[in-house]
Amino acid sequence: MFKKIITVITMLFAIFGAACSALLVVWSFGELSECRHESFSQSLIEPTCSTEGYTLNKCNDCSYEFKSDITEKTEHVFSSLSIAPTCSAEGYTLNYCLCGYSYSSLFTPSTEHSLECTSFAPTCTEQGYSLYTCKTCDYSFKSDFTPPLGHSFEATRYLPTATKAGYTSYSCECSYSYIGDRVYYSDILESAYTDNTAVLSRGIDVSRWNHQIDTSSGEYLPLDWKRIKSEGFDFVILKAGSTRSGIEPTFKMDYEGAKAAGLAVGAYFYTYSSTLAGVLKDAQLLVSILSGKQFEYPIYFDLEDPSLSSLGKNHLSEMCTVFLEELQRNGYYAGLYTNHTWLTTILDTPKIVSLFDVWYARYPGTDLPVWNEEKYGRQLGMWQYTQSGVISGIAGEFDFNYSYKNYSEIMKKWGLNGYSAD
Repeated sequence: MFKKIITVITMLFAIFGAACSALLVVWSFGELSECRHESFSQSLIEPTCSTEGYTLNKCNDCSYEFKSDITEKTEHVFSSLSIAPTCSAEGYTLNYCLCGYSYSSLFTPSTEHSLECTSFAPTCTEQGYSLYTCKTCDYSFKSDFTPPLGHSFEATRYLPTATKAGYTSYSCECSYSYIGDRVYYSDILESAYTDNTAVLSRGIDVSRWNHQIDTSSGEYLPLDWKRIKSEGFDFVILKAGSTRSGIEPTFKMDYEGAKAAGLAVGAYFYTYSSTLAGVLKDAQLLVSILSGKQFEYPIYFDLEDPSLSSLGKNHLSEMCTVFLEELQRNGYYAGLYTNHTWLTTILDTPKIVSLFDVWYARYPGTDLPVWNEEKYGRQLGMWQYTQSGVISGIAGEFDFNYSYKNYSEIMKKWGLNGYSAD
């Protein structure tokens, strides 16, 4: 009975509302509506769990409609789905209705991660560590850190030449590298000026022409190197070869004999070449002759042959540079041997003495073998002061020399002439 009363009231309100709407339309447009909503068709809309049920009343003559007989929503009809727990989320039961509404219940705790370990070794710059990664989710973490190893350098040494600085290249297997230990040839080519410079040692220079020949075999006889040492000589500069004759036939014998007697040894090469290519070939031949030996004194480029004197200062300077720098690139302390006439009138002396050590041939004649700066100039590392020296007990004449540098110390300090650097 109560529901019927409610229904009637609802209909009256609906009719009254429709009448009011019609009056508003009439008021708005200034004329009376022609539809009196006298005929309705009805549709029953069943309630669902998300919407109420009702009767839809539509006017058969116009678009007017209204709802009546409103009924409550029905209960949700749930289905259940079990969601298993994982290492990153709880397990639960998903309760869902076809209308789209759902809720979760019956929660279960998440499982442990299934971890897989991958070890990464430390590098020069990066830490080492263990990476733990879960097999079933994106979870990961790092632990077991070890410090970087630091760079492990391999050093490659590039020696200076007269015109190019030397340096050491430090390279790590990780591809990192840097240049260090720059050194210029001027650092090695210590001052050779005679000012306040005392004679440090005495020596001779030797070629095949200082040897006697065995008349029966035609072979060169060895020198008495022990006697030479006992006569107060400290070093010998040996002729290693020349452009025309190649290796000097007495070089190996003299090298071994002088070394055995305790003399310091240097070498020189006499050139007849007039081209840059020729002197380069000379230098390469000399490098091959010197290979495997140690020399406490410089290796000299002997430039004095009269056939070359007209080549011009610039060309001769280039010849010196090509020859001596080839030796320097191969680890030798290289210098120039020449005489006073060449050094003062034929060569570009200021350039030569700024780049290379000089072994200077200038004979004092009847004067005492004391360096005369006014007469001979100032620049030299060694002075060949006579070609007529006599050694007691040994036949023939020898070139005598004074040295103004501690060459042995230089070779060992810089790792030259077959020595390793200190």
